[in-house]
Amino acid sequence: MSNQNIRPKSTSQPEDKPLRRVEDLFNRNYLERAVYVFLTGLALMLIYFFIKNINSMSDGWNELLGLLTPFIWGICIAYILMPLFNWFNDLLCRFQFMRQHHRTCLGLSLIATMTLFFLLLGVFFSLVIPEIISSVVSLFNILTDTTSYEWLREYLQNALKQLREMGILTYMEDLGILSSSNGDLQSNTENLFNYFDKPEEYINRLLSYSIGVLLKAGVSAKNIMLAFIVSVYMMIGKETFLAQSRKIIYAFTTKDRALHFIDFCHRTNRIFSGFLSGKILDSLIIGIICFIGMKIMHLEYAMLISLIIGVTNVIPFFGPFIGAIPSILLLLLVDTQSALIFAVFVLLLQQFDGNILGPKILGDATGLTAFWVIFAVIVMGGMLGIVGMFIGVPIFATIYMIIKNTVEARLRRKNLPISTQKYRDN
Repeated sequence: MSNQNIRPKSTSQPEDKPLRRVEDLFNRNYLERAVYVFLTGLALMLIYFFIKNINSMSDGWNELLGLLTPFIWGICIAYILMPLFNWFNDLLCRFQFMRQHHRTCLGLSLIATMTLFFLLLGVFFSLVIPEIISSVVSLFNILTDTTSYEWLREYLQNALKQLREMGILTYMEDLGILSSSNGDLQSNTENLFNYFDKPEEYINRLLSYSIGVLLKAGVSAKNIMLAFIVSVYMMIGKETFLAQSRKIIYAFTTKDRALHFIDFCHRTNRIFSGFLSGKILDSLIIGIICFIGMKIMHLEYAMLISLIIGVTNVIPFFGPFIGAIPSILLLLLVDTQSALIFAVFVLLLQQFDGNILGPKILGDATGLTAFWVIFAVIVMGGMLGIVGMFIGVPIFATIYMIIKNTVEARLRRKNLPISTQKYRDN
């Protein structure tokens, strides 16, 4: 067989021009810059639109808040009553029959919670409100009495004269705190006493103001009724709402992150529920002790002052001062000796609350030192007013917990100690 020269077929073909890719048409760097410029321009347009329409947006936001008011109040009522609801539910679930009928157990717990709440509310209105009205009427009679308000007029004028001789009023006018062009504090005080010289004018203004208050009270009554309905559904559907929340969390994040977030929510709930329920109970006990003590010492306006002391005591640190100052001023209208006795009594009462009763009830619910409590009350009070002074401590305690856990986790990864004591000498 003759050898044949087998030539491999040439696989070479004419070189084709390479296809142009998108990266060759559009340089990636320029594309990214264009996207950044577009997003920046869009953000600036949104900011301009927001600033230009801030009044209408503010009105819309206020209208939305007005519509959501019953739901916000309902959630707050449900959150406050939830510990009592859970206690009744746990108590009923101890019986085998109730464990087999879960919805019946929830319904009976809800009925017991609302019955007890409205019973306490009825006792409050039947016992406290008449006493408060009597105290207010008595106070009004004292202020409208000629000798009483003449004495008060003379007392304030002498105090203002001494302040002016000391240069304090002049200094405040120079700083702009008091406006001398609109009349000084003494002339404003004279205008205050003119109301007592002309009681019919004072009563007419009071009536017109009362009508406005009654109209607002009607709207508030509707919102309160809807709020209680919302709170009922919140307590009955608590387990369903929690399950739906967990479902959403697991759907949009990884399992580990979901577990961490749920654990964070549990810790936050313990901080808020422990602080709010403990502070309300503490303030209730302080108000009752104040009323009993004032009755024993035969001091005037016992119910009114005890209510002021109890309500203001829910504000950490500053609450006792906020409640004590107007209460002492009220007793000054009656008798200087009574005011001094009450001042000593409320000082001892607040020492008892701060050192014995408060720590026993609240324990270490927030984990904050006194410095951070003052910081939280001042900052949140400046932002949200009285409500901020009340909820500022648990909010800041939650922020403090987040920062503490983050710092300790990073220190553990670096094999460094987490105790603050270890860093005192470094």
